This record gives sequence, C-alpha cells and structure tokens, in this order.
Amino acid sequence: MQPLAKPDDIPLMFEAAVAKSRNELFLACSNRDERFDGFARLCLFRAEKDPPWTYFDLPVTIADATSFVPQPDPDAAVTTSYVFLEEDGDVFYLPAGREPETERIVGSGLWSDDSEGWGYVKAITQIGNRLHACGGGGQVYRRLETGVWEHIDEGLLQVKGDQHDLSLRTIAGPNEQEIYVGGWRANVDDGVLYYWGSHGWEAVAHNIPAISSIHIEHEASVWACGRHGTLLHGNHIDGFRNVLEPVRSRKYLSVTIYGDQLFLATNLGLYVYVDGSVSPVKTGLVPEFEDGHILQVVDGVLWAIGYEDIVRFDGKAWERIPFLGNPPIG
Repeated sequence: MQPLAKPDDIPLMFEAAVAKSRNELFLACSNRDERFDGFARLCLFRAEKDPPWTYFDLPVTIADATSFVPQPDPDAAVTTSYVFLEEDGDVFYLPAGREPETERIVGSGLWSDDSEGWGYVKAITQIGNRLHACGGGGQVYRRLETGVWEHIDEGLLQVKGDQHDLSLRTIAGPNEQEIYVGGWRANVDDGVLYYWGSHGWEAVAHNIPAISSIHIEHEASVWACGRHGTLLHGNHIDGFRNVLEPVRSRKYLSVTIYGDQLFLATNLGLYVYVDGSVSPVKTGLVPEFEDGHILQVVDGVLWAIGYEDIVRFDGKAWERIPFLGNPPIG
C-alpha cells in the first residue's frame, strides 16, 4: 500500500467503511466527480502508524463493506478479513497477514458474463458465521464456503420479465435463521421490510417509506430507518411501528445503538432518539459534523462516517479524524 499524505487531483467521497477498532478504519472511496465510473481508492487508517493513512486503487465500484470474523474452528486457522462488495457481485477479502482474495457471487450484477440481470448487489454483512448479501431484483445470498453463495430469496427474487423494481439496500439478523432485509420498490415512497425465517419470506411492515438501514438490538428489538424521518421499531412477531412523526425532508441513512442511546445519521448531521423524539447531536467540533451516512460501534467507540468527514465518540468527547486524501474540513 502507498502512503496517503496529501490530496491529489482526485476528489474523494466515502462510499463504505469498516471500523476494526477505535484506532483502525478502512474506507472505500469513489471519485466524487465521477462517482459510479469504476474507481475505488481503499484507504486504511491506523492511528499508531506513520503515516496514519495508506491506500491502493481498484478499477471497480464499491457498494458496501463489512468485516468477517469466523467463529473458532479447531480444524482451521481463524482469519479475520475486511470485506468489500463490488456492485457487480465481486467480493474482495483483505485478511490480516495474508494475500487478498477475490470471489464472485455468481449470477449477480449486470455486466459480468454470468449475470442474470437482476441488478446490482448493494449490501453485505456477517450474520452468525456466514456472510450475507442483498441487492436489486430481490436478490438475497448466503455464503456457504469459499466461492460458493446460495440464493435464499425464494418468494422475493424477481423472474425475467418482471419490472425488477424491488431494490434491497440493507440486510441484518440476530442469527442465521432470522434475517431482515429492507429497501424500496421503484417508487421511493413504497418502502419494504421483509423477514426470513422457517416459513420463508414475509412482509413485516406496510405503507412505509424507503428503508436504508436495519439495526438488531436483540431478537425482540429491531430498528429500521429511512426516508421521511422514518424510524421503525419492533420484530416479526409483534410487528413494527413508526415511533416518530414523519419529517418529509429528512432521510435517516444509518441507525445504531451506542451505550444506552440510539443514534441516527443523515447527510446533514447526527440525531439521537429519546422517548419518542429526536434531537440534533452537537459534537462541539469546529466546524460541526454536518455529514453522515455510516454508523459503527466497535471497541467502545462510535464511528460516524460521512461522505467527506469522519468523527468518533468515546462516550465523553467527539474527535475529528483528519483524512489526508482531501483538503481539510473547514
């Protein structure tokens, strides 16, 4: 990897991120001026290193990222990896101390030789001991072993000839037997939230705006957020209700719990939910953090990553992480 010490002629936008600890973060950046034109700069921040930022480039469009932490296996070495999902279905693994690996989700995407035309894949996460992914056309996948992904989308996957208007953008679950996906149909006001269990897929919320993010507090407490100030809370047994009054101008992009508070990210800043209402988060930073689309909690720290700004919160104070690939914030 190359040192990232100063901006060059490529203005960078943060598309995906994985926080490994309070001092380590991996970003997938696009070219802000040509955002979906097949370019990704993967930037690794390690606070204790000099320089703290390093990077390498890939000719792909990254849709999402996660970490993969296998459960202990007495017959195999445990390898923790950063995982980056390319929108056309290629999956890049960056395991600690080992060579990078790449595999395909066969049939996904639009432009690979094996693509079935369902659309791009948009989200990837670890549920239980397996990676799961979802995307356009109702695609939902589960990774069985190296290079082998299976469909678990019977009832959602749209067949050829359909309008392919179902776009799944987030996936989460408390375990491998209980999975939630969310997104929208072609009309962005027609949101969807589905649950998959022993009886297949079922809609667990109706007449909702588009869903952007799902957070599993525990099996009985699931949060989902999205357009028009939507914050759903519930589970597949008791149902979901919107716990906030609609705000049509506001779009929540990510939701998570840190400590005993629920945080929501928007592209205009952060909010905290308390007792049926939300209030803006004042970080005390100069300038204020007015960006945000990724929230992650790890190692006792809340990371908030925007499209061009990065901050973290240790429960007492907020700190901005300077990104050396762009001009300073403010």
